[in-house]
Amino acid sequence: MYSEPWETPLRTSKHHLMRHFARTSRVLYVEMPAHPAMALAGDGRLRRALRRTAAGPREVGDNIFVLSPVVPLPYHARAPLFSGLWANRLNQRVAFRSIRRALARLGMERPVLWFYFPQGAVLLDDLPHALVCYHVVDDYLAFSGSPRSLSTVERALLTRADVVIASSERLVDLKGPLAPRIRLVRHGVDAASFRRAGPAPGDVAGLRRPVLGYFGALHKLDLGLCLALARKRAKWSFVFVGPVTGSQGADVAVLSAAPNIHVLGPKPYEEIPAYLAAMDVAIMPFAVTPLTMAMSPIKVYEALAAGKPAVSTPIPELAHFGPLVRTATDADGFVDAVEAALSEPAAWADRRRRFAENNTWERRFDEIEALLAEALERKRRTGGDLGR
Repeated sequence: MYSEPWETPLRTSKHHLMRHFARTSRVLYVEMPAHPAMALAGDGRLRRALRRTAAGPREVGDNIFVLSPVVPLPYHARAPLFSGLWANRLNQRVAFRSIRRALARLGMERPVLWFYFPQGAVLLDDLPHALVCYHVVDDYLAFSGSPRSLSTVERALLTRADVVIASSERLVDLKGPLAPRIRLVRHGVDAASFRRAGPAPGDVAGLRRPVLGYFGALHKLDLGLCLALARKRAKWSFVFVGPVTGSQGADVAVLSAAPNIHVLGPKPYEEIPAYLAAMDVAIMPFAVTPLTMAMSPIKVYEALAAGKPAVSTPIPELAHFGPLVRTATDADGFVDAVEAALSEPAAWADRRRRFAENNTWERRFDEIEALLAEALERKRRTGGDLGR
């Protein structure tokens, strides 16, 4: 807890990890709470959350149950009146009642509390637990809606958690001073799925080549850079796959100015390998922000697993990939990097696939399981209460 809705159009690290845990244990996945102010958006999110909260946890897969809590206040930077610690504490008291009922219903007496967004840390002692893990996959304080008081909440969790895992070196640097046991476990890839791709989907099969493509959360992109790049190479085709609405979407109207840009909207995760296989180069023109500077993009691993060259704006975590990923800071640089990628020897595709095979999700799960076992043993040795 907490995280984006389970049914988000994008497959995230949370989905991969929770499915892994569900092989041997029950998983209660707690979505970010809804609140009454969401009714103003008129998109039905609050109504769905109220209905689902009343029904309790719903089973979405073997051993995976999803809870959609509702809280009274919008703990958000855009609601200054409710951005203090008191508002978060009130929200958590309400949410935790739903969580406790769900845990009891599922027979989960002493679960591992696995945090993504840290809001619930203020009431840790209200839930019996075997371990507390804080999995930092983004710099949550850099989100535009994060209230200032969230830094206080996060500090408490960093110092209290039995296990702190960060997905990038930048996140280790940011959070490590308060969490001396923090460990780097990067994201991984389902290499087998991206190695086996079907025929090109119909909406990209006939595009003029080369085809340059991006798949994922569009809100992280520098849309101005995307447009400039498309205008510089009018004979190239540019494909963007991902949600255009919601928290992961973006207003892509600016891209309609270039006829060689094709925004295809979200696609099921199972179809992404086929879209990627249809691309000649995977591009990641991220906006340079504190959020993107700290992230570990899963899509880079997925592009390499498909044998595709990748070109991105320079973010620190890309140093991990060495020469397998090219970087550029502007449209001219992207053109040069893409042209270099298009002229690479075919043998480079095998190099990229081998790198991906050494960075699978299964390997990451082994690292995480070892950290959890180490923490449990440390608690036993020091006499820590495994029920708290």
